[in-house]
Amino acid sequence: MLETHKKNNSMTVYIMDEISRCEDAEELKEKIIPLIKTQQEQWSKKINEIIEENGYTKSEFAEMCEVSRVSVDKWCKGSIPKNRETFFKIGMAAHYNIDLMNQLLQRYGRYPALYSKSLEDCICMFVLERNLGKETLNKYQYILKKVKDAIIKDNLEEKENVSTDKFDKSLLEIQDEDELERFITENIAIFSFTYHKFYAYVKMCINANYIRYADSISDFAVIQSWSSSLKQCVSAIRQNKWYPTRNKIISLGLHLSMDHDQIDEMLELAHMEPLCAKNIFESVIIFILEDASLNNILDVNSDEFDPDELCRYAREILSNFDLPEIESFISELPEAEDES
Repeated sequence: MLETHKKNNSMTVYIMDEISRCEDAEELKEKIIPLIKTQQEQWSKKINEIIEENGYTKSEFAEMCEVSRVSVDKWCKGSIPKNRETFFKIGMAAHYNIDLMNQLLQRYGRYPALYSKSLEDCICMFVLERNLGKETLNKYQYILKKVKDAIIKDNLEEKENVSTDKFDKSLLEIQDEDELERFITENIAIFSFTYHKFYAYVKMCINANYIRYADSISDFAVIQSWSSSLKQCVSAIRQNKWYPTRNKIISLGLHLSMDHDQIDEMLELAHMEPLCAKNIFESVIIFILEDASLNNILDVNSDEFDPDELCRYAREILSNFDLPEIESFISELPEAEDES
């Protein structure tokens, strides 16, 4: 296991180094893409393994995941589920523990790992620890509904911050559903304020770099003509709802002209892994950020700075690649200015 980890790290460093040497999109295609399996290929292999290892038919697996047989057929051919909740259901159907669920979420769904200070994740962690077999999903949904019905969300007062490790330990010591419900009710303020740091970081970036353009995130989004889905993601963060998907966070970083380190910091605040050079799509994003930095596109203090330039440049580079993620991702990026 240790040797595999070292080998993976070595390969990641090698790919990152090769990306930094690429001069343009064509060289990136030629050198990097052959080194990396696509996300869809990895997912197809994984979901077929889950079905086979558990002895399910595709119809049985579809029923356990509360989706259609057609959806499972698409997954087996490489189509990746479009929401985090579906990955919960797949992991529960596979009888995964917390570690395996986190691997599924992060590696294949590119979503945050389970986070005990999120209400849904807290309950998911509770049921996964109890090895409930086929009843895991039903129990998760039952407890979640029961807790949501019982919680009064008005007049919340922010509680003293508790470390996540300590919070995890307290959660794993809970013995039954009633004790879990009491734990959640007592800590509802912590669940409600989970997302504050992420939103605060985005707000800080706006205040530091874009105050000459707008006074708030929402104003800046309107001025820069952000897509409705990106505006909704920022609104969801502000209202203490769940984080946007990984690609939405990357898109947000491009719209705010962030560099590689800043986007990694945003991902960390969303409990996600940093940009991954071994993912084809993200290797292109890394190239875009490194090249943009070399060409001073990210210099927000320059008199010639254009807050849309990084997005336009990203669109130009991404349009050279035929990857499943790109069509939806690129639709949020502004088109090149009309030079006529």
